[in-house]
Amino acid sequence: MKSKRKIKSASRSELLYIRAMEKRSALSMVDAGEAEVLPLAEYPEPLRRFLARERMMVHVKLSAAARRKLEVRSRRAGLPPDELAKRWLEQRLRNTGS
Repeated sequence: MKSKRKIKSASRSELLYIRAMEKRSALSMVDAGEAEVLPLAEYPEPLRRFLARERMMVHVKLSAAARRKLEVRSRRAGLPPDELAKRWLEQRLRNTGS
């Protein structure tokens, strides 16, 4: 039986934290004394939740041509492109014995 566990979207506090980090690099903040390097156990809770979600995902970058082919095949199959790609990856992993 397959688990249909849904991954939560980022909370408001996580999004605010991420936006603040996007405006300035962490290294420049450390250099200016406005931030410090923390061990993983001391990361703020929003960042830990975000990283936990990211560990469960695989990001695949496709060329424009490969993306178009995927979209055409997904329309034919009646599945969203991400679901079709997920099935292909799972099938390939089963076939290779990994």
